[in-house]
Amino acid sequence: MASSLEDDLSCPVCCELYQDPQLLCCGHTFCHQCLKKHWTVNTARTCPLCRRVSLQESVDNLALRSTIESYQREKEKERKERESDGEVKCSRHGEKIQFFCKTDDEVICSKCRKDGHRLHRVQHLAHAVRQHKDRVKAALRPAEKALQSLKNGTSQQAQIAKYIQSQAEQAERQIKAEFEKFHHFLRKEEEARMRALKKEMERKRGNVEERIEQEILLLSERVREVEEEMETEHATFMQNYNFVLQRAQRTVLNSELHSENLINMAEHVGNLGYRVWEKMMDIFLYYPVLLDLNSAPEDFFISDDLASVGKSFYIRPNPIPFHGNRLVLGSEGYSDGFHCWNIEVGDSKHWTLGVCQRSADMNLIRPLTAETGFWGLSRNGESYMLLTSCKYSFRIRKKPRTVQVQLGWWYTLGNLKISRMVRFVDVSDGSVIACYTGIPSGVLLFPFLIPEQRFSYLRITPANPALVIEHTIVERQKSQIPVYLIYSFMAGFIICMLLFGVK
Repeated sequence: MASSLEDDLSCPVCCELYQDPQLLCCGHTFCHQCLKKHWTVNTARTCPLCRRVSLQESVDNLALRSTIESYQREKEKERKERESDGEVKCSRHGEKIQFFCKTDDEVICSKCRKDGHRLHRVQHLAHAVRQHKDRVKAALRPAEKALQSLKNGTSQQAQIAKYIQSQAEQAERQIKAEFEKFHHFLRKEEEARMRALKKEMERKRGNVEERIEQEILLLSERVREVEEEMETEHATFMQNYNFVLQRAQRTVLNSELHSENLINMAEHVGNLGYRVWEKMMDIFLYYPVLLDLNSAPEDFFISDDLASVGKSFYIRPNPIPFHGNRLVLGSEGYSDGFHCWNIEVGDSKHWTLGVCQRSADMNLIRPLTAETGFWGLSRNGESYMLLTSCKYSFRIRKKPRTVQVQLGWWYTLGNLKISRMVRFVDVSDGSVIACYTGIPSGVLLFPFLIPEQRFSYLRITPANPALVIEHTIVERQKSQIPVYLIYSFMAGFIICMLLFGVK
């Protein structure tokens, strides 16, 4: 009944209770704003319901306004009564809610239970509330624990934040130490160059000053002799006049200075930065591959220069749990071009090294095979093995102590094309230990190392950047020479066939 009354007191345009109701001559009532908006669009001033033209202005429907105000007061009174009683009553029967229907998952009163829920699973409301609150508390307990750990700083995110801070502090210490070495070297180099400059300046300036003193003595002696000749008797002076005049005119000495007597500026300031950089290359090492510390398991030891890795009893703290393959990746991947780096394996008899794809599931354990994106060489005792699904081992008479990994493009026999390959070379004699062909092009490949023997380290050996670039260019040229020869041979063969056919 309340709903029916509310419908009667609602505007047919906005379907809400009348706001400032206006009565038209046709007998219909509308909100003042609704009627105004309608007449703004419809200039004929028709009724929104019956379309009858309203020749007169609308008037306030005072009776309806009073009824609406009374209805709103009654509704507010009922709401306050319900709030004061603290009870929720049934919307259908108006009785107190006392039960909970588990079948329909709704609260009901006693009449509802008799009418439509007689065969349903019904329980008392208080018991249902206790059960549901217990479920909510159980579901909320993990969130409360997570909130407490966040507040106490014991959550994984907080541990990661602390670890990041410790990493930044360690990096800051290493940066300061390295730059202190830079500053010390540059200060010593500056002092040495300043000493050399000062030494040359003193030597050459001393030579010039010595010549100046000699010329002063010679000129002083000549001036004195000429002045003495001028003090002689007139007859004697006139007899020696030409000789005295010649001596007076010879004021310039024969000892002329050349450019060699000046400071050699090119020696001291020419290409100064490059020369200092060349000296720094002998002190500060360059590693073609740097290891990614964050990709290594907790029991892997990574050196401060990120160039060597080995197994250790010490567990390195890492807030992010490690679940992937037990290997350490290089920090940079290569998608094209020629790249090579040397790995010192020493006397270790158990290791694996090579290149691999770095995918999104690197945190999962995968078989180390070429089919899964791992191209590597492994040593197990006296045997060596390539990472393939077909387990095949071989032996080498001379055990390499340093292995060079080469990633690039080479000509393959049997195919008139250059393919991407990975080669493993013994640095001592340049012999190829093993190689992979048919590596997919354009794929980003990362170096990886696996130290499998405790207290034995695998180390990236330092290299000269200029030599690395030169070696890259030479290898690139070598890889293209066979193709040129084949093309030349084919061209010559075609020419011979044409000539033979013409004859």
